[in-house]
Amino acid sequence: MFPFYVGPSISSHTRFGATAGALLISLCASVAQADSVSEGKSQLEKQEFTKAAETFAQGFDKGEGEAGFYLARMVELGVGFPADQEKARILYLASAEKGSASALNRLGLMHLRGENVRQDFVAAAELICKSADLGNVEGQFNCGGLFLDGTGQQVNASTAFSYYQKAAVEGHVGAKNMLAIMTRQGTGTQADGKKALEMFTEVAALGNPVALFNLAQIYENGEGTPSSPIDAHLYYNLANERGHPNARTALEALTATMTREQLDEAQTRARAWQATVEASSKP
Repeated sequence: MFPFYVGPSISSHTRFGATAGALLISLCASVAQADSVSEGKSQLEKQEFTKAAETFAQGFDKGEGEAGFYLARMVELGVGFPADQEKARILYLASAEKGSASALNRLGLMHLRGENVRQDFVAAAELICKSADLGNVEGQFNCGGLFLDGTGQQVNASTAFSYYQKAAVEGHVGAKNMLAIMTRQGTGTQADGKKALEMFTEVAALGNPVALFNLAQIYENGEGTPSSPIDAHLYYNLANERGHPNARTALEALTATMTREQLDEAQTRARAWQATVEASSKP
């Protein structure tokens, strides 16, 4: 099954003793900024977890569904609260009722995986794709995967491609990779090796290991470009450095076929290569 994304992440090694119920009841702090989500996220970045929870809770009480989503994520992950999946699920449901597309996506993933709820692919697809249609980027990526796999609905590669396009426009790296993969294979769109090369090159410049590995394969096989073992070695090397699971085997096999001069050039280029941006956590 294709990888899926929960939505905006919250992570911390700090845990506080306050319970979710106590923080939900104690909502006395005032929030100057009208946008509770922006204010709460800023407080999260400063590790002001109690303040962030109060801010999200106040926004949720005012009808801001996305604020409720972030509060639910804090409860689910145990950021400022003891982790409690059931309380988080109830908050996700309430947030979805107030219009949170992120909460719909998360609820869909719970049904997809059977996380403390009935595993139900049809319900998962309905929730996730509704989130996608409301403009949630992770929902768009996930909905694309469901249509590509035929999970909870009929396989439809062209529809999957269109959802990936929507997410890619918003900068989703995983979606950009999927568009390039599908363009390379001719899945849901016309096969175009040259265009796939351009698409992978754009994402590889960010240091993304999936794009780097695919780019290496394209140069090794000469798809949409002349075959180049030096370029292939360069990108396999970079993908391996960034943890791609198949890159080391491919690198070793290619290394065995190259001359010392070719290897010297490829390794010199790898030392000089620098990602435009740090590699994204999204494949």
